[in-house]
Amino acid sequence: MILKKFSELPALETEPGTDCSFISHSPKGESLLTVVYATKRDFLSVPKTYTAVQFKGNDTIPLEFHSVSRKDYLEQLELANSWFKSGAYEIEKTKDYTIVLLLTNDRALEIIFTGFELLEDAYHAVDSQTAMLERIRG
Repeated sequence: MILKKFSELPALETEPGTDCSFISHSPKGESLLTVVYATKRDFLSVPKTYTAVQFKGNDTIPLEFHSVSRKDYLEQLELANSWFKSGAYEIEKTKDYTIVLLLTNDRALEIIFTGFELLEDAYHAVDSQTAMLERIRG
């Protein structure tokens, strides 16, 4: 299997210790998955930035996601001996839905969705969980 970069999302940070947080919720009866991850920086002197993305499904194709360890996911795909950088990878794209893999240093988050929205970035957060809480508080 060849994993192709999903260039519609900002690149994930690849530095050790970077993380990703997500929450599944239905604020207005619509299932949503909000994901917050550290965004790749060109220079380490640039403030740490966290990107927030909201994924959704529809009546025909519901939102679906699976989170497992990076090692287990790559072993399941028989790619355990391959080396992939952290990033967003497109697994499948049709006219109706997209399957994307967010691969962090320690986790694999596979998302099946029909649409997504980039939300406002968070700056200077300690980690993705703090950035997520700031996002929820508004």
